[in-house]
Amino acid sequence: MVNKTSSSESSGIRQRTHNSVDKVMDKAESIKESGKEAMAHLKEKAIKVNENVDSRIRKNPKKSVLIAAGVGAAVGATLTGAMMRKARIKREQA
Repeated sequence: MVNKTSSSESSGIRQRTHNSVDKVMDKAESIKESGKEAMAHLKEKAIKVNENVDSRIRKNPKKSVLIAAGVGAAVGATLTGAMMRKARIKREQA
């Protein structure tokens, strides 16, 4: 009689575990599909933004070059300042 109960309990546990795994797998598949949809949406949006930027650059090439140069100068100045600060801190610690 102990074996029948034990076997029945094992079968019940096995079934609940199987059901739980199925639910997790279904949820994972749902998340995967949502991710694919989100990536497709982002890709479409990126393509539109790229087309918009290309169009603006073609319409205003001089302005675009000046903006790019300004951004480059700002990034360069920021990086130079950060590297100089790092070098100064190293010298002070030595």
